[in-house]
Amino acid sequence: MNDAVSEDAAFAAPQNARARRLRRERRNAVLRHAALIAWSAVVIFPIFWMVSTSFKDSGEWVTWPPHWLPQAPTLHNYTQIFSFSAMDSSLSRQATEQAFSIWKGLGDSVLVCTVSSLAALLLGTFLAYSISRFNVGGKYFRHMILTIRMVPPIVVAIAILMYYAIMIPFATNALFGVSVSLFDTYVGLILIYTVTTLPFVIWMMLSFIDEVPYTLEHAARMMGAGRLMVLRRIVLPLVASGMVVTFLFVFILNWAEFLLALTLTHPEVTTLTVLLNKFQSASEGRLYGPQAAIGTIITLPVVILGILIQKHLVKGFSFGTIRR
Repeated sequence: MNDAVSEDAAFAAPQNARARRLRRERRNAVLRHAALIAWSAVVIFPIFWMVSTSFKDSGEWVTWPPHWLPQAPTLHNYTQIFSFSAMDSSLSRQATEQAFSIWKGLGDSVLVCTVSSLAALLLGTFLAYSISRFNVGGKYFRHMILTIRMVPPIVVAIAILMYYAIMIPFATNALFGVSVSLFDTYVGLILIYTVTTLPFVIWMMLSFIDEVPYTLEHAARMMGAGRLMVLRRIVLPLVASGMVVTFLFVFILNWAEFLLALTLTHPEVTTLTVLLNKFQSASEGRLYGPQAAIGTIITLPVVILGILIQKHLVKGFSFGTIRR
């Protein structure tokens, strides 16, 4: 009898331990998901409030207690930023044209962000290839590149403004007799965006190019292919997914940049982030409805690009694992 009880206890002990372990893992999973859901709610709430405010009338912008959802949803805020004919504000068209013209800001943002992102991607890819294959700059150069990204933009914004508005016109006038200024120009903003995002492109592309086996390039060189041919036919096709991911990341960085655009442009070039700061009037104060509407418009491309990044991230960052 005692032997039978001992055998049952010995058999039940592992089962009980397994059950306790399963309960503990289930409890930890519930707590982990609860924490993630709570944090997601904190992160998503400002976006929810912005979208909700974009559909509210002016009477609901600052009501207390706040209306979490618009009581009478309206598209007036969107028609106000996309057309002048729909505005019924007491301000004159001349006084509000600069503040409410979203079309120019949208066009400027798309032009500047696209060109600067493509330029940074092209230059950064070639620089990353030279660092990876020829060890340009030495052993620690790839780490030193990131120090540029650690510098706050406010530190260099005023210095760049002085160069754009004073030093470059003075130098061009002395050398060529023509004063050329980069302040408030597309070229000036594209240049600074390209320079500030170039370290990010180099750092990301290095991880992809390092995964390309050098034996493939060596075999192509043995068959008579030149360095540019190897780069165009072998390296770039293999790192194409990484280039897409890098471009999307850099585009998002440029799209959301505010300080440099505010410092180096006025009034010819106006990006959407700068335009967002101009929605106010003497009679109504801060125009929260149009601001929320344009904020929603600014957020949409970032959300779409974020969804696209997920697909390419899996393919790009798993390149080396699949090869091995």
